Amino acid sequence: MKFIHTADWHLGKLLKEHAMTADQEWLLMHRFLPLVDEEKPDVILLSGDVYDRSYPPEEAVELFDRMTEEIVGKRHTPLIVISGNHDSAERLAVASRLLSHQGLYIFGPLDRVHPVILEDAWGKVAFVPLPYAEPARVRVMMNQKGLSGAEDIHSYEEAEKKLSEILLSALPDPSMRKVALAHVFAAGGTPSESERPLSIGGYDRISDSVFDAYDYAALGHLHRHQRTQKQSERVQYSGSLMRYSFDEAEQHKGVIVGTIGEDGSVETDFRELAPLHQVRVLEGTFAELMSEKREASEDYLQVILTDELPVIDAMPKLREKYKNALGVEQNMGYKEDSGRRDIELEHMSDQDIFRAFVSEFRERELSDKEEALANVCWEAVYKKEEER
Repeated sequence: MKFIHTADWHLGKLLKEHAMTADQEWLLMHRFLPLVDEEKPDVILLSGDVYDRSYPPEEAVELFDRMTEEIVGKRHTPLIVISGNHDSAERLAVASRLLSHQGLYIFGPLDRVHPVILEDAWGKVAFVPLPYAEPARVRVMMNQKGLSGAEDIHSYEEAEKKLSEILLSALPDPSMRKVALAHVFAAGGTPSESERPLSIGGYDRISDSVFDAYDYAALGHLHRHQRTQKQSERVQYSGSLMRYSFDEAEQHKGVIVGTIGEDGSVETDFRELAPLHQVRVLEGTFAELMSEKREASEDYLQVILTDELPVIDAMPKLREKYKNALGVEQNMGYKEDSGRRDIELEHMSDQDIFRAFVSEFRERELSDKEEALANVCWEAVYKKEEER
């Protein structure tokens, strides 16, 4: 059985207040759907964070509606979706009972979660949806269903393990091939800036051994394409649809195309999807960036200026050449405080203290021009003190 594993679409995402929905639509229509047409998967798995927030903008909802029509309505490809920590589980799953008869399976509220069983030439494959689930929500679900042991669920790992056990126990044949869809922070994964933390202090991390019972675990939440602690092809993050923060600028974005063999063996291939506009960091002096040697760009840019002197009104000037520059900062060569406190200030003049300060944070001495300017400033300061 062939599948496409994707996650973290974050439809309606804002990047430094710039709406990314038009770019997301272009990528889905001109990169994702052509890949679907090329690979002709038996099922598509979307592992959470369909939207960027629980109250998504209208255009984001319209885009997801259009994609479900393209995938399920026109191509007749089953689409299995779980809610992530950015989604409203209840809003995402509206009309899901009815839509499941058409091949669109959306799972959010835990009391309505159940395995989806599809069939290929070798038999049945169970797809087990594990939406983002806080421990308290799993306890509530268990109490509603009259299941024992709810009081023992305190951590995310215990919650995920129990939810998985409940769903696996519902399978008519435990020996059938099994695929999990989960939205979690699995141990060994590397986070990015644009992910909303599930909790504080590492309490949210779970062991990837939770997925030992599955032939493949299609994970969402972490935006970098990666395997987990065991470095197994069986447990992977597809990564986010696009770069959603500037610390993701070096990450490759795309989807995983995989197959499950007759014996449950899995083979996967990461397929990169190039966007209309890339998210990049551009670094250099103002003169270098504005010179003819540098090509203009419509990419979304975080500009880091390396000029030693402040550049006034840098952003409007940069946007004359880089229309989608979204942020600018200036790195004037200062380094972090080393914590050194062994300077004997009582034996140093004001000028000596200033020279030491500059040397410590710039790792070079004052130039002759800077020294002359500093002396002018000191003379003005001393003159004012004398006048008092």
